[in-house]
Amino acid sequence: MSQKNVEVVRDFLNTFAEVDEGLTDPQRLTEFLAPDVRIDMGGFSALVEGGEVLSLDDFLEFRAAWMEPYDDFSYEAGKILDAGVNRVVATFHQRGKPRDSDSWVEMHYGVVYTVEEGLISRAQFYTTPEEALEAAGLRE
Repeated sequence: MSQKNVEVVRDFLNTFAEVDEGLTDPQRLTEFLAPDVRIDMGGFSALVEGGEVLSLDDFLEFRAAWMEPYDDFSYEAGKILDAGVNRVVATFHQRGKPRDSDSWVEMHYGVVYTVEEGLISRAQFYTTPEEALEAAGLRE
C-alpha cells in the first residue's frame, strides 16, 4: 500500500509540473486530492493567515503571489520517500531570480503528504527537508 501512496504523490507532483508548464488545467490536480484536503503551511504559516490554506484554489493563489516577484522561478522534487502507514515525504529545491537583480535565491524545504484511500488528504509544509523527515519519523 505504501508504494502506491508514493506513486500517488509522484503522479500529483508530475501533474503539478504540467500545470506550471501550461500543459494541463489546474483543476486536474483535484483528481489526486481528497475533497476536504488540508494544506498546512507549517513553518511558512507567517505568510498565510491561520497557517492553513483551505482549498486548492487558495493554494494556487498563494503560490502565484509567492512566485510573482521573480523573473525566473523553478522548483524540483528531490526525494519522494515512503514514511510508513499513510505518509509520504517529498523534499524540494526551489530557485528564483528576483526582478531587476542578477542574483538568485535558493531554498530547500519538505512536505509530508498524508494519503488515504488513494487521495492526498493533507500536505504539511516544513521549512527544511530535515524537519519534514523528522516529523515523519525518518532520518536523512
